[in-house]
Amino acid sequence: MPLRVALVDDHTLIRDALAALLSAEEDIRVVAAVGSVAEALCVAAHAAPDVLLLDIALPDGTGLEAISEICRRSPSTHVIVLSMHAEPEHAAAALERGACGLISKDASPEALLAAVRRAAQGVPLPVEKPLTRRERKLLTLIAGGAANEEMGAVLGVRAKTVEAYVQRLMDKLAVHTRAGLVGYARRLRL
Repeated sequence: MPLRVALVDDHTLIRDALAALLSAEEDIRVVAAVGSVAEALCVAAHAAPDVLLLDIALPDGTGLEAISEICRRSPSTHVIVLSMHAEPEHAAAALERGACGLISKDASPEALLAAVRRAAQGVPLPVEKPLTRRERKLLTLIAGGAANEEMGAVLGVRAKTVEAYVQRLMDKLAVHTRAGLVGYARRLRL
């Protein structure tokens, strides 16, 4: 039986693109695509989807504020917040209200599909850990193409220490290459 997925986003183009992406999968069926908190609450109550992808910024409220009520109306529905605001604080707020997690609108289609399948099993999505000020600075320098020696000069440490910082940052963010760190920095608009 296919996973039943509902989409809540106030941008028609985004809803249609997500519906097309999800509907192309044999194991997923889109049961609703709506654009407001009020419609999301109706979908939760009447369609009881397995997974509900929920935008944060909606015309009649925020998706974060709606999570608890969606979960109350449809306890079997697993909510994933889908947003441009992928900061760890938003993910933590979503989890506190009952969502399975948050995925960025910058995520790859494969990551979104994996998140939907994971949430349908009731498994929380991984939460990104907040970055320290030094980690943000390091990420900005990496995104700018700085070499270890240059980063060391800016941070006041040796190039060898920068290598260790970069490795720890990769481990923390589950990123395996510098190119992955650059992509992460762009996502954060650093």
